[in-house]
Amino acid sequence: MRYGILADVHGKSEALQKALRLLQDVDRIVFLGDVPGYRDIEGMPECLQALAAEGALAVRGNCDAYMLAHRRPPEIAAPLWDYYTAWPEEILEGDLLFVHGGPRDPLHERVNEEERAWRNFRARQFAICFHGHEHRVTAFASRDDGDVETVKLPETGLCTLEANRRYIIGVGSVGKPKDECRGSVVLFDAETRMLRVERFTID
Repeated sequence: MRYGILADVHGKSEALQKALRLLQDVDRIVFLGDVPGYRDIEGMPECLQALAAEGALAVRGNCDAYMLAHRRPPEIAAPLWDYYTAWPEEILEGDLLFVHGGPRDPLHERVNEEERAWRNFRARQFAICFHGHEHRVTAFASRDDGDVETVKLPETGLCTLEANRRYIIGVGSVGKPKDECRGSVVLFDAETRMLRVERFTID
C-alpha cells in the first residue's frame, strides 16, 4: 500500500490543490486533520470538497473538533458536513497509526522533543505513527531497548525506515508550515517501508 499523507491545511485551498497533485500515484490519501483556519471558515468548503473528491481518509484535528462542536455553517453543503463529521480521532491500519496530535492524545499531543516521543512510544503499540499538529517535518525512532533519538529525514530522495525500529513521524503542514516557507506531504510505501518528503511552494 502506497500512502500519501498530509495535514494542517487551515483553509489554504490552493496549497491543498498543489499537495494533492503530488499524491496522484498513491493508493490511499490520509489527511491528518485541521481543515479550518484559525478564525474563520474561508477556504474550508473548497478544502473539504477536494479531500472528499479524492476519497481521502481523514482524522480530526483540534481545530476540526472545535468546528464540529458547532452547527454546520451554511457555506458548507450538508453532504460535505456529513463527510466531515464522520472523521474519527485516529485510524489504525495494521501497525500504522494515523493521528493529528500523537499516540497519547490524538487531538492535542505535541511530539516535538525526544522525551515527549519516549512517552508516546510507551503509551501504546504501533510500528509507525504519522501525525500533524506541529506544522514541522519531524521524526523520532525507538529501538527495542527503549532508547529514542531524533531522525533527520532527507529533503530530497527516498529513505528506508528500519524494520527493527518504531517511528513517530510529523508530516509538516500543507497550509501553515513553521519549519520553512514551503508546504509538505509525505509519501510512504508500507511494503518496502520507503518514505519520501515532498515540498512545494505556497503562494
